[in-house]
Amino acid sequence: MHRLKIGGRLNLVSLAALTGLVVVLALSLLRLDTVMRDDIADRTRKTVETAHSVLVHYQKLESAGAMPRADAQAAALAAIRAMRYGKDEYFWVNDMQPRMVMHPMNPALEGKDVGNNTDADGIYMFREMVKVVQAGGEGFVNYSWDKPGANGAQPKISYVKGFAPWGWMIGSGVYVDEIRAAVMKAAYVLGLAVLAVILAVGSLNWFLSRSISRPVVALTQRMRTLAEGDTGSAIPGLDRRDEVGEMAAALGVFRDAAVAKAAAEAEKAQADAEQQFVVTVVSDRLASLSDGDLTAAISEEFPPAYAALKGNYNTAVGNLRDMMTALANSADAIRTGSGEIAQASEDLARRTEANAASLEETSAALSQMEERLRSTAAAAVHTAGQANEAIAIVGSGRATADEAVGAMGRVSESAQGIDSVIEGLDKIAFQTRVLAMNAAVEAGRAGEAGRGFAVVADLVSALAMRSEEEAKRAREQLTATQSDIVMAVDAVQKVDGALANISGSVEEVHKLVATMASDNQAQSATISEITTAVGAMDQSTQQNAAMVEETSAAARNLAGEVEALSERSSRFRTGAPVAARPRLAASASVAPPRPAPRPLPMAQGSAAVDVFADQDWSSF
Repeated sequence: MHRLKIGGRLNLVSLAALTGLVVVLALSLLRLDTVMRDDIADRTRKTVETAHSVLVHYQKLESAGAMPRADAQAAALAAIRAMRYGKDEYFWVNDMQPRMVMHPMNPALEGKDVGNNTDADGIYMFREMVKVVQAGGEGFVNYSWDKPGANGAQPKISYVKGFAPWGWMIGSGVYVDEIRAAVMKAAYVLGLAVLAVILAVGSLNWFLSRSISRPVVALTQRMRTLAEGDTGSAIPGLDRRDEVGEMAAALGVFRDAAVAKAAAEAEKAQADAEQQFVVTVVSDRLASLSDGDLTAAISEEFPPAYAALKGNYNTAVGNLRDMMTALANSADAIRTGSGEIAQASEDLARRTEANAASLEETSAALSQMEERLRSTAAAAVHTAGQANEAIAIVGSGRATADEAVGAMGRVSESAQGIDSVIEGLDKIAFQTRVLAMNAAVEAGRAGEAGRGFAVVADLVSALAMRSEEEAKRAREQLTATQSDIVMAVDAVQKVDGALANISGSVEEVHKLVATMASDNQAQSATISEITTAVGAMDQSTQQNAAMVEETSAAARNLAGEVEALSERSSRFRTGAPVAARPRLAASASVAPPRPAPRPLPMAQGSAAVDVFADQDWSSF
C-alpha cells in the first residue's frame, strides 16, 4: 500500500466501489429470481386451491344426495377440464395409485398408470406427487416437462393437493423458463447501467488523479531542487487554496528555514572558533590542575561571551588552593589526635576485656550456686512430699485401728450373745436329763414292756450330760476369748496413740521441710536475679569492649585515611610554605594497664584531650 502512488490509490478506491456495485448487482439478480419463483409458486397454489374448491362443491352435492358419485365426479372433471389461467395453463387429476384420471392436454393418459413416467432427468414426478400429498396433504414438486412450441423438456414447478373423499389429487404446473428470461433481461438492463456507471467513475477518477498527482509531482521536483540548495526558484502552487496550496506554503517555510539555517551556520562557525579557543585554554589549565598545580590561573583574554567562565575558573582555583592548604593543616591535626585516641581506646579495650572475664567467672559461680540451691529446694520439696505420704499412711493406720477396735467390740457383743445361747443349751440339756430320769422311772414301772424305753431314756440322759459338759467347755473357751479381745482392744488403742504421736511429729517435720524448701526457692530466685544481672553486666561489658575495639579500629582507620589524605594533598602545589609533618606513632602494641593513671599526650595545634586524664582506667 505504501508503494502505490496517489493515482493508483484513487484507482484502487474506484475498483473497490465498482466491485461492490457488481456484487450488489449479482445479489439483486439472485433476489429477483427468488422473488419471481416465490410469486409464481404462490399464484399456482392459489389457482390449484380454486380448482380444488370445485371438487369440494360436487362432493357436497354427492353427500347431500343431489347427485350420484359418478355424476358428481364427471361434472367436476368436466368443469376442471375447461378451466384455464395464464398462457393456457391447465389442471389435471390423478388418484393415489397413481393413475391419471383427467388430463386436458393429453387425454391419451387418462385411465393409465403414470407411476413409471419419468421426466428428462429421470425423476418419477407422479410418485413424488403422491409422496408429497401423503406426507402433508399438499405441496410443490419440481421436474421437467415437454412444453408446446419449445425444443425438449423445460423446467416446471407444480402444486398438488389431495382430495381424500374420492382418493384423488389435483395439480397444476408452471414453466419457469419465463423467470429465467425475465432475470436475463433484468441482468442486461442492469449491466448496461453498471457499465455506464463504470465509465463515469473511470472518467472522474482519471480527472481527479491528474488534478491531484500533477501538482504533487511538481512540488516533489521543487523539494529535490531545494534539498540541493536552490533557494531562489519559485515554488509552484502557492496561489492554490486546497491541500496542494498548503503543501506549497509549507515548502516555502522550509525554503525560508534553509536560508536562515545558512546564516546561522555562518554565525555558528565563528562561535565554534571562539569556543575552540576557550576549550583549548581551559583544557591546558585543567591539565595543570590534574598534575596538582593549583597556581594555574587563566591570564589569556577570552571573548566577551566567555568572560564569566574565566572569572569563575580563576575564583574556583583560588578557593580550591585555599581549601587544600587548610585541608593539609587539618589533616596533620586530625592525624595526631586520631593516634592518641587509638592508643587510649586500645588501653581501655584491654581493661574492659579483663573486667568482662571477671564478670563471666562470677556469673559462672552464681550459676553453680543457683543450681545447688535448686537441687536443695527440690530435695526439700521431695522430703515434704514423703512426709505428706507418711502422714497419709499414719492416718490410714489410725483409721484401720479404729475399725479393728469397732470390730472387736462387735465380736465381744457377739460373744455375749453366744454365752446366752450356751446357757440356754445348758438349761435344755438339764431339762432333757430330768425328762430321761422320769422316763426311766416310768419304764421301771412298766416292767418288761418298758425295758426298751428305759434303754432309750438312759441314752438320752447320757447325751444330755454330754451336752452339759460341752456347753461348759464352750463357755470356758468363750470367756478366754473375751479376755483376749479386751487385751487386743487395749493394744490397738495404744497403737493408735503411738500413731497419733507419730503423725504430729511428721507434721512438724513437714512444716520445717516446707519452710526450708520455700526459703531455698526464694534464695534460688534471688540468686537467679543476681545471675541475670551479672550476665547483663557481662554482656554490657562485652558490648562495651566490642565498641571500644570498634572505636580503636575506627581511630586506626581514621589515622590511615588522614595519612592517605595528607599524602594526596601533598601532591598539590599551592605556593604556600610546606610545614614539617610529624610521623604517626605505631599503635599495634599497647602497654599493659597500670594501676596509676597515665595522662594522654596532647596534640600539637589541636583541641585539648585531657578529659581522659582525670579517670582511672585501670579500675574500669
